[in-house]
Amino acid sequence: MSFKIFSLQLTGKIKPVEKKEQQRQTLYNDYLEFIKTDKSEELTSFLELEKEINSATFKNRKNEIQSLQFKDSEEHNLLKEFEKLKSTKKIKKYLATEGSEALKRFEALKESEKIKSYYQLWEYVKEGDFEKEKKEIQSQAYKGSTEERHFLDYNKLLKSPGIKAYMELAGSQALAAHENFAGSEKLKKYLELKNTPERDKQKRKEFKILKKEPEIKSYFKFEHSKKLKLYHETAGSYNLKKLEELKAYVENDSFKERVAHLKDKQKFEKSEAFKKWQNFKQLAADQDVKFYLKFEKSADNLNYLDVKNSFELKRYFELKNIVSSEDFQKRKAYLEDKKKWEKSEEYAREQKYLEMKQWPHLLNYFKYKGTNTFDFFETWEVSFEDDFAGSHLNAEKWSTSSLWAEKALGRNYSIPGDLHLFTEGKNIQTGGKLVIETRKEKADGMVWQMPAGFVPATFDYTSGIASSAKSFSQEDGIFEAKIKFEPEKEVVSSFSLQGEKSFPAIYLPEMGAKNRIGVATLDANGKLQMNGLDISNLKKGKWYIFTFEKSGKSLSWKINDTEVLRMDQQNIDFPLHIHLQSIVLSQISGSKLPVRFQTGWIKCYKKK
Repeated sequence: MSFKIFSLQLTGKIKPVEKKEQQRQTLYNDYLEFIKTDKSEELTSFLELEKEINSATFKNRKNEIQSLQFKDSEEHNLLKEFEKLKSTKKIKKYLATEGSEALKRFEALKESEKIKSYYQLWEYVKEGDFEKEKKEIQSQAYKGSTEERHFLDYNKLLKSPGIKAYMELAGSQALAAHENFAGSEKLKKYLELKNTPERDKQKRKEFKILKKEPEIKSYFKFEHSKKLKLYHETAGSYNLKKLEELKAYVENDSFKERVAHLKDKQKFEKSEAFKKWQNFKQLAADQDVKFYLKFEKSADNLNYLDVKNSFELKRYFELKNIVSSEDFQKRKAYLEDKKKWEKSEEYAREQKYLEMKQWPHLLNYFKYKGTNTFDFFETWEVSFEDDFAGSHLNAEKWSTSSLWAEKALGRNYSIPGDLHLFTEGKNIQTGGKLVIETRKEKADGMVWQMPAGFVPATFDYTSGIASSAKSFSQEDGIFEAKIKFEPEKEVVSSFSLQGEKSFPAIYLPEMGAKNRIGVATLDANGKLQMNGLDISNLKKGKWYIFTFEKSGKSLSWKINDTEVLRMDQQNIDFPLHIHLQSIVLSQISGSKLPVRFQTGWIKCYKKK
């Protein structure tokens, strides 16, 4: 028996499989959670919050809020100033006057339209606007005015020869008849005959007759007249346009009204200025106005006005409004509040940060961040796995015949001396685990016997094989399985990794007459040699995770993640497939039957 296995179990280094599986699952769950957290907006939010909370700006703001107090604050000084002003003699006297009946009457009259009108008119009369308007109105005269100048210009243009000629001819029957005759056939005939040579007696005679006709004579007389010449010169001229503008101006009602105003000798008496002056004289004699003016100059009112317009009173009311305002009261209560930091937005964000900092998935994230804890998941990926959850063995992954039986006969066979027959899956059960069951029962099969070859035979026992040769093999990587350590010396149950030949082979483990892990080879005489470790000291009836890792010539075995064997082996340089089987060495007591070789799951990994 191996002292090493005994020692490792004694010192607790080979931990129970339940604990290891739980640790593995927990670590894998943590890895998945780590990946999810690493890509989450939640982490981004937390890191931003952490940056803010740990910043100098946030710390300064926290210190600022925590150091705030009402005493010696701006608000405290404002309230103190208000109380001082409120107690002064001037302010107290002002407040007493403010509530008197006389002042109420005065204030009521002050708001009347009568007083407002009086002061408006007083300002108008006394400040010079009245005199200014009066002089301006009295100085207004038609002679020399713009209106007079425009009217004279208009009349002058009307009397000009060109305008007179234009006005006479424009739209007249004479001009229309003249222009119509200008396009007549008679005039055209006349102009043609006018240039006829003297030798053409007939045409010259016609010309002389036409020349004497009244229409022709009248046309040329008008055409060469001074009046028509002036008409043509004036049509479209500046003077004509100016005349039209001036005509529109002087014939406008506003012009006529303005001229009438300028010529009116009573224009001042009809003015607004005169009306205002009359209203002012009437108001100045009014009894209400006299009372108002008298009280306005009284000592009480002067005192009232002196304080009313003072900086102290303005400051008093300003401070009163401030200290009685909702904002001030809130600010005062805030400064006096011993828990103001705890009520701040910054505190809420700090608490959110501290809360998030304790969230399990964030604690786990930062626990693992920057460590090599997840190197396994980052380095390795599953290349083959089966948890045997189905009701039948997965035919896409497993064959119930060995690789050599498939090649030689197409089904399982035995060799001379075997007490058992490997069935084609009848002895295999699933449903949460793989069970290869060795039973005592008669079965007919084939046996390889030289020199005859395959011959029929009857066997007393049946067993089974599960092989991944058709679906999976790999040279380097990790192979592991959860197997129940329950050896029976009459049966050899093994989980081995094999190539295209039976040997050399890796065992994880072999149970039965001998319990071991290691590398099995055949010597020159064909005898089995095992270079490995005895595991008989494992606890019978317990589950263990057997792990084998190969990297080139380097081989290592682990039990429940604790390394128990390591060696270098040069001659295993080929892909390995999984081979599970149970074989019968000798007769089995009925109390031990059926013998069950149980595998909980199998996983293989390769580097990414």
